[in-house]
Amino acid sequence: MHRLYLAVVILVLIVAGCSSIGNVRKDNAEDQYETARSLYERGKYFHAAEAFRLMIFNYSGVSYIDSVQYFLGMCYFNDNDYILAVSEFRRLVRNFPTSPLADDGQLMICKCFYLAAPENTGLDQTETNTALTEIKNFIEDFPQSPLIGEAKELLTECRGRITKKLFESGQQYYRMGMYTSARVYFEEIVAEYESPQWRGCALYLLAEIDAKQGKYADAELKLNNFLQAFSGHKWEKKARSKLEKIQTEADHSSVASDTI
Repeated sequence: MHRLYLAVVILVLIVAGCSSIGNVRKDNAEDQYETARSLYERGKYFHAAEAFRLMIFNYSGVSYIDSVQYFLGMCYFNDNDYILAVSEFRRLVRNFPTSPLADDGQLMICKCFYLAAPENTGLDQTETNTALTEIKNFIEDFPQSPLIGEAKELLTECRGRITKKLFESGQQYYRMGMYTSARVYFEEIVAEYESPQWRGCALYLLAEIDAKQGKYADAELKLNNFLQAFSGHKWEKKARSKLEKIQTEADHSSVASDTI
């Protein structure tokens, strides 16, 4: 819908400007829009942004001002200036909530925060968490948008990044022998996130923690759940081996208890 809308806007402006071809004037909205779009299409995003900003200042009443606002945000986005891009896309969504470009603007806000976050999950992921919130807003506000599939894909990517960070934090505590802290992270992953890879790893390490703390029944239950829920997981062989070991240890513990 939004792409068709942009195409119609461009077609109308081309028709309107045909009579002045060869003597292009820059003192009307149509000419300024064509100039700004030409700069944008040629990748001159800095100069295009200046031209679009002038249009917003001088011709805020034109019927396609939402398109101008959208392209201003895209100029900053394509220049990797995600903070300024978010600001412009927010203006689009806030000032033109019924525009055919409003859903696109909200999705671009999500993309900006996702791309602004560091790919290294060992670093702060505040922007990724913000992206998650913005995506949820998109799905709630634009449930019928043709962009909903793209939004859900981005949601999965964000959750995967956050889950990986949680797992790495839990794994660090696990390696340090701080099992109570590690358990908090692993339990959050199992309860809140959908990634089979990280949920499986978290569940397996929870079983390891139970075994180290002598909670063999709990460890056995978790390993059985792991094997049922995550068939083909990269740790499946290790889980089967661990389950056999725990069952043996539990049997020895039971025999020792009976002897006493």
